[in-house]
Amino acid sequence: MKYILICTLFILTSCSSYTLKNYERRNERVYENGNGVIQYFLADLPTWANFSSAGSCHRNYPVRYLNVKNLRESFALSYEESIQFQLMFNELSEERKKKASASYIPFKDEEKIFYTVLDKIKAGIRNFTKPKYEVVNLIWIDIAMSGKKSLERVKKAIQSESFSTGHPVFVSLCMNRVEMKKFISKMGLKISGAKYMSYELLNPYDHNNNLVAVPIIDLNKIFNKKQKIQLFLPKDRPFEFKGKARVRKY
Repeated sequence: MKYILICTLFILTSCSSYTLKNYERRNERVYENGNGVIQYFLADLPTWANFSSAGSCHRNYPVRYLNVKNLRESFALSYEESIQFQLMFNELSEERKKKASASYIPFKDEEKIFYTVLDKIKAGIRNFTKPKYEVVNLIWIDIAMSGKKSLERVKKAIQSESFSTGHPVFVSLCMNRVEMKKFISKMGLKISGAKYMSYELLNPYDHNNNLVAVPIIDLNKIFNKKQKIQLFLPKDRPFEFKGKARVRKY
């Protein structure tokens, strides 16, 4: 019910006008008709709603959420493939928007990006490559954005003995992967070989194609069944992180 309300707000907000340099404003009629690949997208997220309550932040970049249920049923994709699809679609779209100095991409161009990403997914290509280690250590780092003391907490966690037992994966509900890499490098948190998971991997559908209250990620469906997942968190586990994992607070 919550998500239906959000989607309604998305559609109402999407009617506002924008000035684009090289890309035209979206053709809303195409969206409403649900033609072509439009059926595989959820409504656009308005700027004011692009935030994370768990991370206490407003995001700089929006997410183009996919209708995972339709996507999986049409192309026989797994949950992992569909989530990776969303990440790759958003990252490629952002690259195209930057080149065109635009805020939106027309549906006809989104369709080209869509099938480009689909071909990559079918070929086994991934933007987020999961580590092959038996133990995977995911550390939620958004707290480091709030100040020096919080940053020191993250650094201490990274230097801890328990964190050294597995492959490091930086996680953010506030920054995309490009932002994360820059922030981590600037703050002196960089670890050679570390992976990066951003909010672009979250989706309102769970692994059973059921709509949930807020976008989530099922960690057990992203990593291998034999891998042990440890979640290093500065506070209680947020709703967004689903799946079996050992929680270590820092």
